[in-house]
This record gives sequence, structure tokens and C-alpha cells, in this order.
Amino acid sequence: MSSSKFTRLSRSAEDYLEAIGHLCHENGKAQVSDVALMLNVKKPSVTAAVHQLAEEGLITYRRYAPIELTEKGRQYADRVIRAHAILQRFLIEAAGLSSERADDVACHMEHLLTMEEIEHIDRHHA
Repeated sequence: MSSSKFTRLSRSAEDYLEAIGHLCHENGKAQVSDVALMLNVKKPSVTAAVHQLAEEGLITYRRYAPIELTEKGRQYADRVIRAHAILQRFLIEAAGLSSERADDVACHMEHLLTMEEIEHIDRHHA
């Protein structure tokens, strides 16, 4: 999937969207409190982020209601989740990093590399 299909979000916004994507995949929904717990941030930070993501058309959010991904938001979240998984696997298998360290490094790398570059890593590492 080409990254040109998406307007690139800030690193922080992508992290929130990734967390929402994980929670929606696991539980079918995401709550502000669950996102806060997952990212180790305070609920007001999540609320501010979800308002921004809603303005971007990536989620729907109503106070006290679960956060829902729009189709565009689901595609974007899935792309970020896939990028993270590819990079984490590469860092564990090719670079010999521990799972925890690979997770942390992949989180940084997914914001620096384009999806095309990440797909290139995936094709040449697989």
C-alpha cells in the first residue's frame, strides 16, 4: 500500500492511532482509558489526540463512547501496525535485538522510514 495515499501524521498522532488500532483489533473497540493505559499517558492527552484524529477523519469519537476507526483510519492504523511488525521482526532476526529493545527501536524507525522503504526491508529480509 503506498504511503502517498495517506497524509503523514505526526509521530505522536501515529502512536495514538496505532494504539487505537491494536485495541480495536483485540477488543472491537477502544476506550480513552485503555489508550491512556497502553501508552502510559494521562486521559486528557488521549482526549486531545482523539480530537485531532477525528478532525483528520481517521476516527469517530463522542464523549464517553468508544473510539471507532473510520475506514481510512483502519487502513492507516493497519499500515502503521504492519510497519512496526516488519521492523520489529527484522531487528530481532537480523540485528539480534531482544524483543523489548526491538519494539522500542521499531517504534522510532516506523516514523522515519517510508512504507516503501519498510516494504523493501520486508522483501529482502524474508
